[in-house]
Amino acid sequence: MSTIHHLISLGCLLCCLNQAATANPHLDDAYSHDAHDSFTDKSRWMKSIRDDVQLSELALPGTHDSATFDVSLFPVVDDIVVTQTLNFDEQLRYGIRVLDLRIRRTGDVFALHHGPVFLDKMFGSALRSVERFLQANPSETVLFRVKEEHAADSNVTASLVEVFDHYMKQFSSTYLKAPRKNITLGEARGKFVVLSNIANLNPYGLSYGNFDIQDDSTLQTNWELHEKWLKIRRQLHRAAAGDKHMFYVNYLSGSVGAFPYFVASGHVSSGTGAPRLSTGLLALKEVDWYPFFPRTTCVLGVCTISFEGTNTLARDDIKDYNGPDPIRRTVGIIMADFPGESLIANIIANNHHPAHELGQ
Repeated sequence: MSTIHHLISLGCLLCCLNQAATANPHLDDAYSHDAHDSFTDKSRWMKSIRDDVQLSELALPGTHDSATFDVSLFPVVDDIVVTQTLNFDEQLRYGIRVLDLRIRRTGDVFALHHGPVFLDKMFGSALRSVERFLQANPSETVLFRVKEEHAADSNVTASLVEVFDHYMKQFSSTYLKAPRKNITLGEARGKFVVLSNIANLNPYGLSYGNFDIQDDSTLQTNWELHEKWLKIRRQLHRAAAGDKHMFYVNYLSGSVGAFPYFVASGHVSSGTGAPRLSTGLLALKEVDWYPFFPRTTCVLGVCTISFEGTNTLARDDIKDYNGPDPIRRTVGIIMADFPGESLIANIIANNHHPAHELGQ
């Protein structure tokens, strides 16, 4: 066969592989982009954990930019801004115990933002959801990171500390005052704990700057997804082999040169069951490109390499950590965009590994 015929045959093979790779739906319940996706009620999963366990020892499911649900701008901006589809009540009911709240001072209250984008929600509405949940489920605790996301409006008259203090007094029945770093779950049950990302607010809670955090969120292109996963994977191991007195935080999220839904899912579009995006590369026996990405379609021994989302990859690694091999401690706080049922469930299950059994 001539060279030109070889090239034509290879081109046809590539075309067939890529068309097949992008045609198959990828429905994996580590990722959820629809509030109507299937979830189980995990409102009281902490009830089975001993009172003397420190919060730093726990594996905790969390959401990144927790307030971005129900945002309606226009499609491209939605894909940039939106990182959650579950509202606060649903996040807490389905097992989330760490929230990420970005505030902007306006008047003498806090608005919730994603960068410069007002999310049509106020800080008080988040706290009301947390209070309502904790009053109904006193076995639980909720942690939330508070970060000043955007410059204050010109109409601000009170200081940031004064406004925050007013909120804490308003929600004093569920606010755990000035907790020390080694606070136990027993002390925190029925209360929320502030993770301060603002130095002036450190006296109100735990200093987030003292945590061991992986939050490398900038991907210049889709191609950096594999490197992002390697950073997540290293932090999972770092936490599992780490100090029980340290809070380890691991962000599965990423954006800038890639859509948040793509980083979480590897999908061609945001839908829960959308197909994976093909890398356009082929897996050959002698070449092992992107070893953690799946080989989705094979023809004559040649396979397409497709992208895989961080939610699925993290779920699978945490599931392995939940197996029989001994590990020193839990994987810590996992912050995700669009977390699905199996990702949340496996993070919770990590608290019950025989090597560090935290149950009662």
